[in-house]
Amino acid sequence: MDYQVHFSLTIRSFDGKTAAFLSKQMNLPFVPFIGLRLAQANGASEPVVSVAWDEVSQSFQCHIDAHEAEMPAACRLGLDYLVQAAKDNGWQGAGKIYELAAG
Repeated sequence: MDYQVHFSLTIRSFDGKTAAFLSKQMNLPFVPFIGLRLAQANGASEPVVSVAWDEVSQSFQCHIDAHEAEMPAACRLGLDYLVQAAKDNGWQGAGKIYELAAG
């Protein structure tokens, strides 16, 4: 039996001021769980941080949070690079980088 899963991915800047949002649909041969990482062409994803069952769509909803790594400013990859890398790994969405409201 396969399980339909909708993954959402949030990629946040190191300072937490900007973020991009992407998604991916997959069928898994098992129920997804917190801590699950997806093997991708460019390495494994960050772990799944939440799992919910959507009764309407009869699918699991999973969320992954990713952050820019702490690196010297000259070496930082930047959100544009991370969004493109995610898209290269099959994540979909506009990949627009949003300014986040101050908490």
